[in-house]
Amino acid sequence: MHINRKATAAVALGSAALLVAALTGCAANNPDDTGGGDNTLEITSWWTSGSEADALNVLIDAVKAKDPTLNVENAAVSGGGGANAQQALAARLQAGNPPDAWQLHPAGQMESYVAGGQLGDVTELWESNGWEALVPADVAAVQQVDGRYYTVPIGVHRGNVLWTNPAVLEQAGVTLEAGGTLDELLADLQTIQDSGVTPVCLGDKDVFASAQLLEAALISRLGADNWNALWTNEYSFDSPEVVQALDDYATLLALSNPDHSALTWDEASKKLAAGECAVNLMGDWAYGELINAGFEPEVDFGWVTFPGETDIFDYVGDGFSIAATNVPNPEAAQLWLETLMDPEVQTAFAAKKGSIPAMTTADVSSLSGYQQGAAASFATAAIVSSIAHAQASTGEVAQIFADAVTTFNGNGNADAFIASMLGAQSTLG
Repeated sequence: MHINRKATAAVALGSAALLVAALTGCAANNPDDTGGGDNTLEITSWWTSGSEADALNVLIDAVKAKDPTLNVENAAVSGGGGANAQQALAARLQAGNPPDAWQLHPAGQMESYVAGGQLGDVTELWESNGWEALVPADVAAVQQVDGRYYTVPIGVHRGNVLWTNPAVLEQAGVTLEAGGTLDELLADLQTIQDSGVTPVCLGDKDVFASAQLLEAALISRLGADNWNALWTNEYSFDSPEVVQALDDYATLLALSNPDHSALTWDEASKKLAAGECAVNLMGDWAYGELINAGFEPEVDFGWVTFPGETDIFDYVGDGFSIAATNVPNPEAAQLWLETLMDPEVQTAFAAKKGSIPAMTTADVSSLSGYQQGAAASFATAAIVSSIAHAQASTGEVAQIFADAVTTFNGNGNADAFIASMLGAQSTLG
């Protein structure tokens, strides 16, 4: 597998104890620091749906098991597909009042924080624990900037999964199988609409859901290499394949439920499992959410990778980082990061979240058939990163993409979308 990312080898600078000492020094700069008298760990994330909250509680229970005196403050912020949590975090970082650790995606989003001087360097922690040898090389690479580690991965999600309703497909006489083409999918969806059922369930109250649907169409038409090249300005957004993908996306929107802008992603996924439509494009956090809601895999819902010429894995990473300065409880922050890299914790987390562990030493045999298949694919497929989740490029470019999708959803103007993204490309190396 390969991600088109540049990374250099990390240089050993010391032990994890030195990391704690450094963070303690940072915390001392905070006039409101309690000096460690209050053993509280505050973590922020956007994990608030049923399955997300359960998965987060796995992590909280695990860190408290390592330190029973620890009080964990879950400062999760709901709504906005993570945007609300990121806005709240930005205000706190600006005020010099960070939480002990926060959720983020690796690569692009992480790089934006590093460029702003906001993330703490955790290279010593990686090196003292030997983590680099325990995760796939490409996963390790996207946790780094200029060979230094700034985040810790808890899991790997696949973004380009097409969830299906077996009963609806059977009623329409349609079979969706791995290895099909996007043209075949669009024809099958039209057949489903002709049968009287809504073909596509979409919930883009938070724009990431429709951005992810367009992303899937783009990856399908462009392939892995050209998708990666979009984000290095080596392949143009005015290419014929991009134009075709925009046309495909417009067709998918027309085949979606009319109330899609009023629904959240999880509401749309549950509509799919309840038989109100045939397919739903969503990352495999939907698997965790459907199981949490009581739906049965391969009965109430099935799955197939969004069609393309080759097997492509659209990687969305889950991880946590710490602030560069003013960490309130550096010892607890370090314990949190170390807990996340416990392979048993990663497996237990994945069972709730629908993801696969980031660590190669984690046992996936207890996970679902879907997850075992995802793990096998991640080991062999072409790997790309998601722009809908600010991983393929910086947070700034991802925001331009999201805004361009929102505008396209309203006016269907492909030329305007392309112009916006050509402008974004001009800022890339």
